[in-house]
Amino acid sequence: MVLPNVRCLAFLGLALAPCLAQNPPAKPAPAENPPGFDAALARYKECKARIPFRHHTEGRQRLAETRTMPALALLSNDYATTKVYPEETRYMLASLFGKNFDNGEFVDSLVALRTANQKPVDTWLWVHSLRIQTDRVGDTEVIALAQEGKSVLQRAAAIAAVGASRLANLKAVIVPTCVNFPKKEAERMLLLGAMSGALWDNRSRVNDTEYRDALTAYIGLLGDDVGLSHTAKVQMARHLQWILKGPALFVNQEPWLELMQRGEVKAPKPSHTVVAPRFFGVETEGERFCYVVDMSDSMCRPISPSSKPQTGPVTGPKVKKKRELMDESDLPWHKINTRWDLAREQLRISLLRLTPDKHFSIVWFGTESGTLDSCKGMIKATKGNVDRVIAELDSIQAKMPEKLSPDERVVSPDGKLRGKTNMHSGLRRAYGLAGRGFVDTVAYVDPEALTEGCDTIFLLSDGAPSFDDYEAVDKDYGEGNVVVDQEYGAGAARTPQLRYPGPYVQDEWLVEDVKRMNAFRRIRLHCIGLGEANMDLLRRLSEMGHGEVFAVGDKKKEEAKGAGGTQK
Repeated sequence: MVLPNVRCLAFLGLALAPCLAQNPPAKPAPAENPPGFDAALARYKECKARIPFRHHTEGRQRLAETRTMPALALLSNDYATTKVYPEETRYMLASLFGKNFDNGEFVDSLVALRTANQKPVDTWLWVHSLRIQTDRVGDTEVIALAQEGKSVLQRAAAIAAVGASRLANLKAVIVPTCVNFPKKEAERMLLLGAMSGALWDNRSRVNDTEYRDALTAYIGLLGDDVGLSHTAKVQMARHLQWILKGPALFVNQEPWLELMQRGEVKAPKPSHTVVAPRFFGVETEGERFCYVVDMSDSMCRPISPSSKPQTGPVTGPKVKKKRELMDESDLPWHKINTRWDLAREQLRISLLRLTPDKHFSIVWFGTESGTLDSCKGMIKATKGNVDRVIAELDSIQAKMPEKLSPDERVVSPDGKLRGKTNMHSGLRRAYGLAGRGFVDTVAYVDPEALTEGCDTIFLLSDGAPSFDDYEAVDKDYGEGNVVVDQEYGAGAARTPQLRYPGPYVQDEWLVEDVKRMNAFRRIRLHCIGLGEANMDLLRRLSEMGHGEVFAVGDKKKEEAKGAGGTQK
């Protein structure tokens, strides 16, 4: 029975051979690109060929939103090879990876990309790719990295990634970190920032056993034997107060442990020697303060009547008792006509309230950004330092409309101070400020910025972002609206060459970049809006920075003008 079957099979094979030779199997059809990919790829190539950074960003965003492997391959190559704004490009691409390639099929490619890029600038990529790996593959490798990573940057990135993941095994990453806590101050601040953020992101689990084990280990770092700096203790106490709804900012461990065990702890009695720093009436705690103040031309506008008190002195400040601190009731309204006048006088009051053990600096932003010459870095609030800063503030004079030429009034109808509204530059400078000045690159993980930078920011603005540090001149591509100036939104005729602001005039990218800047810093960010301020943007920033948002006056909110337009 076997042999006939074999012969039959052989025969069939021989009989079919000529047919197979004449009609070979058809090759599989090439896989079609998913819907929308070809159009996104064409736009990506078109935008990359242009000069403006905002167009590069748009093209990459369009391609990333296809969520395909070919898109990831192209963008990964951009990450590794881009020469135009390489640092900013890496930050943006890391964010695009985290948002658009959150799927198991992309994990191996993202692992390969981060393995090939291990510099400090790449820490943001590590956070996003490790979070995706934790969610889609598992947390075993990520936890091992948090415990035993060869660099503290990688360990901090792994902790932040676990904190942002759905699994969030905080005990596995926080307890070993606290047990083997480093001695170097910069490394301590980096890991504290990662742990503080992870605990805050998972605060809804505060009653879970594993979360409490992690929180207990974290609280243990407040012990005297650890020797944390006072600035580090304040950062921890802030997060513990928010998480546990504590009655005060305790910088020792016992009250927090008691609060966890018994659910109740008494607030300390108020001390008349403790002064709460404040700006525009917003009170806060902290040790190191940075005021980020809008000095765009629109700050020359007259203040609205609603910004002035309904009652109170208008001819001069009231007489204060000896050693009595000034507050907003002492504003010299007879000197205050413009928004800049109000900002200057509020700064004066705030600085005079700082005690000499505090540190501060003032960052201004207009078309560019900078610090006052009298406080180029974070300086102590001694009487001499405060007096020099106030003297410099008093020397800054706006050029009012009646002193401008007709051409100048077209661009600056309210007067001239320091140009447009480059909020991103001001915030970037504040987050990068250290004792000796601005840390120009990779400040979000820089040792000097981590240890000597601010722990609290007051941001004051009267308009929507209209400019950033990435303006470029290129030909008119016939897209969008053309305006004389982004600040005012006045329309203009199209010309062969236009000036294009970068991507940080867009709320989405400004917020995303501040999120990166604050990932390991945990700076508290308070936002104050004047006039036509973009209150929605200020609210998003303050929520991300656990701060307060305050609109001066009760004027009707207006829509931001000009954001996203193209400038002549």
